[in-house]
Amino acid sequence: MGVRGLQSFLESHCGQACYSVNIGKVADEYQRRTGKTPLIVVDGMSCMRKLYGKLNWVCGGQWKGYIEHIQDFYKSLTAHGIVLVLFFDGNTPERKRETWTHRRLENLKDVITYFTIIKSNKELEHGKHFFIPTGLAAFTPLIFKDILGCQVYTCLDECDKAVAEYAKKYGAMGILGQDSDYIIYNTAHYYFSINHLNLETLDTIMYDRNALSRVLHISVDQLPVLSCLIGNDVIRQEDLLLFHQQSLKMSSHHHHRHHNRPPPEILIPKVATFINTQPSMDHLLQQLPLLARVVFRDEGRAHLLVEGIKMYQLDIDGPDEFTQKIEDTSGLDIMERVRLRHVDSQLGRHLYTILRGEPYESSTTLEDYTSNLPSGAIVFQNLRAKIYRILQKSVKESTRSHYTRGHRRKFHGWTQVPEWCMYSGSTLKEPDMVDPVELEGGSPSLEELWDGDQDLKWRTFLDSVHPVLNETKIRTLPPHLIVPVAILFYLQCSHPKPILKDWEMNAMMAAFLSPIREDLNQIRAIALPRIDARAVHVAAIFMKGLANFYFLLAACDFPVERKYAVPWAFWDGKVFHHYYLRAKLGAKIDDLCEHKDDILKKFVEMKTLILPHMPPPLPISRTSNSPEHLARTPHGSPKKRHHGLNNTPSTSPPGTPNLEHPTTLAITKNVHGKTPSRGSSPLISPSSPRGGNKSYSKVHKSPQPKSPVAKSSAAKSPVAKSPARSPKKTAS
Repeated sequence: MGVRGLQSFLESHCGQACYSVNIGKVADEYQRRTGKTPLIVVDGMSCMRKLYGKLNWVCGGQWKGYIEHIQDFYKSLTAHGIVLVLFFDGNTPERKRETWTHRRLENLKDVITYFTIIKSNKELEHGKHFFIPTGLAAFTPLIFKDILGCQVYTCLDECDKAVAEYAKKYGAMGILGQDSDYIIYNTAHYYFSINHLNLETLDTIMYDRNALSRVLHISVDQLPVLSCLIGNDVIRQEDLLLFHQQSLKMSSHHHHRHHNRPPPEILIPKVATFINTQPSMDHLLQQLPLLARVVFRDEGRAHLLVEGIKMYQLDIDGPDEFTQKIEDTSGLDIMERVRLRHVDSQLGRHLYTILRGEPYESSTTLEDYTSNLPSGAIVFQNLRAKIYRILQKSVKESTRSHYTRGHRRKFHGWTQVPEWCMYSGSTLKEPDMVDPVELEGGSPSLEELWDGDQDLKWRTFLDSVHPVLNETKIRTLPPHLIVPVAILFYLQCSHPKPILKDWEMNAMMAAFLSPIREDLNQIRAIALPRIDARAVHVAAIFMKGLANFYFLLAACDFPVERKYAVPWAFWDGKVFHHYYLRAKLGAKIDDLCEHKDDILKKFVEMKTLILPHMPPPLPISRTSNSPEHLARTPHGSPKKRHHGLNNTPSTSPPGTPNLEHPTTLAITKNVHGKTPSRGSSPLISPSSPRGGNKSYSKVHKSPQPKSPVAKSSAAKSPVAKSPARSPKKTAS
């Protein structure tokens, strides 16, 4: 959140401290003046929106286009000799949980608006409408690290303080980001705005803390007090209203007409004037209880001022946890080994987070919360539960903190993992408590996996996806297809009924194999005639699955190499949407494979690996004049039949029922695991040859996993029905 209103004050009312610069020219001048290489420390999380640009964001992410944008950005900066070091956030600190929850619910409003627009066949406007594609935060660090070779660090929580400390300790020329806290930190002189950056010319605006201090007639070392008395991440502005009204003599007519807060152009100068009446910083720090009496009418709340000021104190003399390099980690404690790889951005952000006793987080995604598709957070919860069991075996009882209802306490042996996930029915009032699940043959520990042979890593990875997956030929697939096929296997075979319809699975496999995906010019040439709401949701589920599978692969020490477990190895959302619309209109499998024998052969190999293990369709009674009976003529291509896929539907899907557009923010509870209602099977199209009364008793019936979510009496209250069960909360 930063300092409330400070950025808008600078940009609109303090031109002396907010002015245009060109990063390239600043870097050139910096080298001439100092003889040093210009180092810019980047807040990676704040850059994703700018770098994604005008790419299609609604269909699941355009990864090759995104990489091209990042490469162009990198080349523009390095042309001026600039070196980049990037930092990314870890988990949300608990003091900001309320803010995190509020933002997720605000995101939900946007998502509902976007799906209403999509269902109305209206266009989403670039600039006005945008939502970060699922997985962008998880995989952006790997683009900079693995493709560009930059130094990339992942923090334990938010990265702003680490960015400021690194920049000061290593004499960086500047910081690139968008967080008003960087104005308060006494760190690198140049703080460049990413939001205002022109990626072609490198023109942007700079926020100047020294000029701000001069304008407000306070010293730079008093800026942390200014932040605390305006309102920041530690001290809410709502808790300062009485101080603002009485001590600063701000009447109600000063307040903004839409909320009960004074506008920054009035508040900030008055706070600065008040600070000028206080002792110097050295003396003020000794008198914080007296200041708390003025600000809060309560000396007992001085700890808030202490914490708020301490938040901006940079430790540049202590050990550097980021640049520490240890070649041989085999003799280290497992927690330290995981920490080193976490900081080096190898593992994603969840593995070390869970080991430290922090909760799992899943933000709002582009899912249609009114549809009959489950949320990705719920779909992959059982997979995460198996990962938690691996981690559970790796944690010494004395080092684990147990998290309960927003508090941590020492707990000798932990039994549950808290999850903050947005899904249909979630209120985010408290975390879901998830029980770890043991693998059928027993779960190894991290030490056993990381020090074990490849066979153990592979077996654990595949067994976590599905008990029978290790018996298939999935390891014979091309390396870049193993992860997406494993995700499809999980979606279709690990639940009481498949998540995707058969033709949707066909569209997804065609997108994995498509030659279009490899050519950016061909991707740009795709003109989608419309956006399908269900396809957007399906893409979000898949990408949520990929992030969870990366978590699993990290725990297993990457039996599949990291370069094959990233979305740009097999996925483009726009390409998937293209094939989805074609499949929905009845395109045959040969058409989806672009009439290429090599693609068709791979398609058959992937499909036959999954199909025998899918749960059988529910028995459906049909009359001779039913639409399903009348439309059973197959339209499979000769090549498809030649490869033994007669039982694979390739024709158009059932018509999508007209759903009422959401008009409120009410979201219904999922009832995941409940016996599906009888009706058209998600496995078949109405014209499928499998639509008859044949018996499929020999088809493998996947086990229905026991829900890993703890039950509570609160969960027994009546809720609206929806096709997936929401995790139940533990009893208070």
